[in-house]
Amino acid sequence: MHLNNLQSCLPVALLVSLFACAALCPAASAPAGEKVFNFADQYIQIEAGIFPAESRNAFGLEVRLTPTPEWKLCVSNSSSIKPLRIRFSPAKCLKLKGATHYPPADLSVTDDSGAYSEYYTKTASVRQEFSRLNCTQKNGFNGAAFITYLLCQDNKCVGPFSKEIRFKAPEKK
Repeated sequence: MHLNNLQSCLPVALLVSLFACAALCPAASAPAGEKVFNFADQYIQIEAGIFPAESRNAFGLEVRLTPTPEWKLCVSNSSSIKPLRIRFSPAKCLKLKGATHYPPADLSVTDDSGAYSEYYTKTASVRQEFSRLNCTQKNGFNGAAFITYLLCQDNKCVGPFSKEIRFKAPEKK
């Protein structure tokens, strides 16, 4: 093969490689803004980050829960206890703003016994906004989120598991 033919093939090969990587490589899963938490095990990847809100006195916390392949995150079931719960404990200078936003489940099933369950099989981004109060208390803008979750594979579940996410309100701009 002549050198000119080889040089003309290189840009095409490079583009094909980039498209293949884009199709096969997982997309970046970091939440918007400052990352404040990262956890991974054989069942799930959990990340949390701060995102800006419309108001200068507000911000949000986004928690991204991604079950590993073959596993699913139980959102709700026929029992009276909700398997996925996120409880927020804002500091004295923070206030919850609105309701926590959960995306809709992407899988719903009814088993042989008639029990109904909903699951996340892909990344679920749970978001909560906070308002800043006029306050000068030391550590008054620190908060925590407590996640409890159950993971399932086929008809078997493991957990419940719990994680604590600590965060701090970003500085006002």
